[in-house]
Amino acid sequence: MASTEKINEARKTLADRLRELRLQPANGNTMTGDQLADAMGWPGRKARISKIENATQLPTIDDIKAWATACGAGNEIPDLIAQVRNIDSMYTEWRRLEKTGLGQIQEAFVGLYERTTQLRVWQHSAIPGLLETEAYARAHLGTIIAFRGIPDDLDRAVAARMSQQDSIGGVRRFVFLLGEQALHTPMLDAGEMQEQRERLADYTHDHPNVSLGILPRDVRPPVMPPENFWLYDTAEVRVDGVAAQFRIKKPDDIAVYEKAFTALSEVCLYGEAAKRLIDANG
Repeated sequence: MASTEKINEARKTLADRLRELRLQPANGNTMTGDQLADAMGWPGRKARISKIENATQLPTIDDIKAWATACGAGNEIPDLIAQVRNIDSMYTEWRRLEKTGLGQIQEAFVGLYERTTQLRVWQHSAIPGLLETEAYARAHLGTIIAFRGIPDDLDRAVAARMSQQDSIGGVRRFVFLLGEQALHTPMLDAGEMQEQRERLADYTHDHPNVSLGILPRDVRPPVMPPENFWLYDTAEVRVDGVAAQFRIKKPDDIAVYEKAFTALSEVCLYGEAAKRLIDANG
């Protein structure tokens, strides 16, 4: 599904729920658009009610509070606010994010990783940045820069990615799930790819706060996620697409990604079994 379609779908879901609250309010008093506008302190502004219900205008947090209160649905305010915040932040154009290069983006992740106590990552065909060798990071980030035609600050971006790896330690918990394809994707020449696989093999043991699972290519996965995703505690999911980055904060949507991650984790190999699979791909 295209990025704009996801956003439009989220906006429509919110708009439909607000319309339902007006037509089937908890207080039992079905209202017209004019009546709801009056109850919200928007006299004569039925047009704004219509725009919100038709998903052509995103309500503010104050709008949500007033709307739900007028419909006797104050208990729904937290979830409705979460939906608004999710829609507002879920879509960020790569062009705007990357207008000065990848370096600043990679540096911004350092603080996010340090604030996260449990990071869960699913990647099908590439090595996660926190587990990359410097050579792999340079090739990976260089590919992104070349494809998107953005300013070339590769040295800064690679340095920031290497700094991110300092966050692996202490009391934080990291769980990485990789598709076996990630061991084969030829990001580097044979020798450097072997160094990358050895780095992964090292994380299959003697790292008590890191769990590395490999999904074998001959195992049928219980779910087929079309994208790579990162779960930051239970507060946010990051999904990277070709054209956009999504930041998902709606609790119900986060729960779906958690369910997918759990299902994938149950069919992965860990420890010595994962190491043998990595070694066999060398």
